Amino acid sequence: MPPTARPTSATPWPWPPTTRPGGHGPLLVFDGFAFPARGVRKSDTLSAHAFTAPGRGPALRVVDGRVVPLWRPSPSPRLPLDLGLSRLPRVDVVPVYPGADGLFVRASLDAGATGVVVAAAGAGNAGPELVAAVGDAVAAGHPVLVCSRVHSGPVVPLYASAGAELRRAGALFAGDLSPWQARLLLAAASAVPGRSPQELVRAWLAGQDPLSGDGS
Repeated sequence: MPPTARPTSATPWPWPPTTRPGGHGPLLVFDGFAFPARGVRKSDTLSAHAFTAPGRGPALRVVDGRVVPLWRPSPSPRLPLDLGLSRLPRVDVVPVYPGADGLFVRASLDAGATGVVVAAAGAGNAGPELVAAVGDAVAAGHPVLVCSRVHSGPVVPLYASAGAELRRAGALFAGDLSPWQARLLLAAASAVPGRSPQELVRAWLAGQDPLSGDGS
């Protein structure tokens, strides 16, 4: 997930202790604005106002030393993560572009990836050869998440010959998560022992507790 605002001696909070936010979940704090981790994007390489959250906006801002609430996000469900792991399971991001086939999906799995994130076109579209490779991956037990290359907006299986085919192939649509956020979500889910990464991610995306009976 994106960087979160956690107070350390090197990076102090930009507000007094009595006005620190609570109940917002992980936040990215930059240039006087606090963004919920889910959906935040780096939008400029050099600008001081370098982050945005398309469709959401900042949840808090600092004005004259005061925290001004703008809206209150609902914290996302949590996945248990063993911090003793030397690394998370490998999950690769595969881009969609004109003429993209299933080569990179197959190569990722051959290289040891436990799952794949498809950075799809538009609202979640890909060509037939890539869709076929996704179907083969899911059938072999490798979860596949679909995100968009587009900066703003969720993925939805709208088109019969594209996004809908990805859903029929067994891919999960990851809402407005960026491909990089979805990659870390799937990697964290793949690190939970004895549980299906696909079902954990499905529950998380639905806002359910992934470890409850309803999310399994």
